Amino acid sequence: MSKAMRSITLTLACFIMLGCWDHRLEKSFFDKPACDRVSRLRQYPLADQYKIFRYGNDVKELPATELARPIAERGASAVPFLTDQLNASADDIAIRDILLIFESMEASGSYDVRANAALMGVLTSKVSGMKDKDWQAICRKMLQRIKD
Repeated sequence: MSKAMRSITLTLACFIMLGCWDHRLEKSFFDKPACDRVSRLRQYPLADQYKIFRYGNDVKELPATELARPIAERGASAVPFLTDQLNASADDIAIRDILLIFESMEASGSYDVRANAALMGVLTSKVSGMKDKDWQAICRKMLQRIKD
């Protein structure tokens, strides 16, 4: 095997290992029974809850939307973290997932999302800037449910 080929093989192996490593926590979480996922998720720190929630929504079939609830239960203490995630990502799917958590907060009464004008402005702006028009329409409805 040539030096260039060994280098390419090594690089690919590293990418594969890093890809598997990146989702180790999430995969481990979903390898356990589905019946107690919500209660198990409550035991994790917020950043890990968010990673697991996103993985469950974006990778798993059927999406694990119920995992928004433990994050939403944190109320005001989760808002800065979620706002940072929202501001850091222009990804339509991330916006949808974060909006789902805020919608759950509003519905459960754990946080009055609609009363936070700055947050509502960010959410409105992010939804308006979404690239996928189908997801944008869904997110507009979610945003309207928060406002109502």
